[in-house]
Amino acid sequence: MRAPDPATTVARLKAATRDLVALTGSASPERLQKVPVEGQWSAAMVLAHLADAELVYSVRVRMVLTGDRPYLAPYDEQRWVTRFAELDTDPKQCTSRWRALRDANLRLFGSLDDAEWRLTGLHGERGEQSVLQLAGSVANHDREHLDQIRKALSRPSAT
Repeated sequence: MRAPDPATTVARLKAATRDLVALTGSASPERLQKVPVEGQWSAAMVLAHLADAELVYSVRVRMVLTGDRPYLAPYDEQRWVTRFAELDTDPKQCTSRWRALRDANLRLFGSLDDAEWRLTGLHGERGEQSVLQLAGSVANHDREHLDQIRKALSRPSAT
């Protein structure tokens, strides 16, 4: 299987932007905040997580582009959601935060030359990762969590 190229990866990131807006744009804040099954994340919690993850990946990519094979620290997604999701009380504001970060990242990706896509950093759990691999991880992460939002919005809430 051939590795994704930058254009395909950027197209996937742009598609996720459209998909997220289409999926959540008409849902009420109350519906977004409903927990579908006890112990699972609400759509609003997923939105908060996506915004936080976009921030983390923004920093990682920028570190790789400006450093000499920098260390890329892992983070515990569940701990971040537990600690920070309650700060994001308005899902629409959270989506706006994610969108602003994503738009900035898309502008950055659009500015890269071939050599920059191949620059690498050393991730604490995944080992060496190029800018292209980081961008691909974000695109895969988007798909995973868009599916999670879709499922959360399709189920009745837990009591």
